[in-house]
Amino acid sequence: MVIDAAAIGRSTAPQRFSWTSRDSMLYSLGVGAGASDLSFVTENSHGIVQRVLPTYAVIIADASVALPLLGDIDMSKLVHGAQSMHVHRPLPVEGAVEVTARVDSVVDKGPGGNAIVELVARALDIVTGEMLVETRSTVVLRGGGGFGGPAGARTHRHQFPERQADAEASQPVPANQALLYRLSGDRNPLHSDPWFARERAGFSTPILHGLCTYGFAGRALLAELCDGDDADLVEMTASFTAPVFPGDTLTTRIWRMSATEAFFRAYARGAESEPRLVLDHGRVGVRATAA
Repeated sequence: MVIDAAAIGRSTAPQRFSWTSRDSMLYSLGVGAGASDLSFVTENSHGIVQRVLPTYAVIIADASVALPLLGDIDMSKLVHGAQSMHVHRPLPVEGAVEVTARVDSVVDKGPGGNAIVELVARALDIVTGEMLVETRSTVVLRGGGGFGGPAGARTHRHQFPERQADAEASQPVPANQALLYRLSGDRNPLHSDPWFARERAGFSTPILHGLCTYGFAGRALLAELCDGDDADLVEMTASFTAPVFPGDTLTTRIWRMSATEAFFRAYARGAESEPRLVLDHGRVGVRATAA
């Protein structure tokens, strides 16, 4: 794996991305929405207007399309480290955008160490030209260090309050959840092929997509902080710290910090395992009207 140190600041050419009402419903099903979330999973229920989960932003503005700008990298060594999104206005149930992705930074941890890459994507409404969403993805390339890039600085993390969470929501992750989520675009066999998960990645079974876990937590935050109103959840950031396995129960713990900000963590627990931290450093921003 050879990373091009000159990749910092490079951007992709604008790419068109479009989605339909079916696509946004399929995503909602992929992150666990169901009969209690009819506005996100149906388009013809009496008295209910279809809406889109805010976390669909990570599908619309996929920053990973900038990865080829880094040069010859080994995708099997890639780990998703963190994800954030900023939704500038409620997502339409169908639409089209022009997406540009950029390599924002690359940190070199030295020979034998990792490379840490920050990718940013912006999606503009193709009709109005207005900003719809922005996303930021942190990816870790294991063993990718030593290419002569900058050493970088220590990342600042916010401090969680020393008190119990103000709210907690638990959601079961069905055994077929990863198979459903992959239909929104991520066909990595790590999440579907038992042989690949065992022989190539060292897991006993396929694991859930990190962005699926992110979406599950987003649903919990939307319900607890915004009373389910998709227009009120505007920002969400989290770091991925451990995998979730289909069949686990995912619990999101929420600390309200102000009328417009909350911190969160998510824990996964299997039938015969202790809870493990799977999302950390979580922060969410909501509109003031949601308070």
